[in-house]
Amino acid sequence: MKQIKRPPTREDFRANRFNKAPPGWSLTEPKGKWAWEKPPVHATPDKAVDAVIDRLEAPEVRTQMEKLMVAGVSIQEIVNTIAVGGFSQGQFTPDVAEIIKGPLAAYLMGVAAEEEIPAKVYNTRDGLYQLDEGMSDDDMLAVMKDRNPDLYQFIQSKADEIDEEPEPTTVRGFIAIAPEEVIEGDIDNGKA
Repeated sequence: MKQIKRPPTREDFRANRFNKAPPGWSLTEPKGKWAWEKPPVHATPDKAVDAVIDRLEAPEVRTQMEKLMVAGVSIQEIVNTIAVGGFSQGQFTPDVAEIIKGPLAAYLMGVAAEEEIPAKVYNTRDGLYQLDEGMSDDDMLAVMKDRNPDLYQFIQSKADEIDEEPEPTTVRGFIAIAPEEVIEGDIDNGKA
């Protein structure tokens, strides 16, 4: 009896990590297959911003943007999606996509203000900009203890030498000077 082969499914490809194209495979395909391989529709940031804003001002698109902002999708996410989508469709180059993010974000913030939408600007829990402070001091010291023990010991010895409680200082204005602190000759017996 002849065995019937079924077409491969996604699970079949996921099961074998070697079921993917080898490096350089894309170089064997015909040039110009993808939209981003062709000259962009809008070559300058000004023209790209104008084209995107014209599209965003269409009533159905503007309504969708407003709904997204009301739902809690950040302006940063919307702008990034527009930039990547425009590049992948061949509307503009990657550098133009990055340059137009600022003006598009300003436009969307204006739409949010006009419609009184409490929009999140950044893709954070509260929608505010979050400065990435990088590695904490404790993490840095833990790595240093493991990777550079000599420097770690030096820093620890210097830290032990530093007095933890500095002398208390009082901040006083010039009016708070006690009379005994006035130097002779500073005051001319009330004469101006």
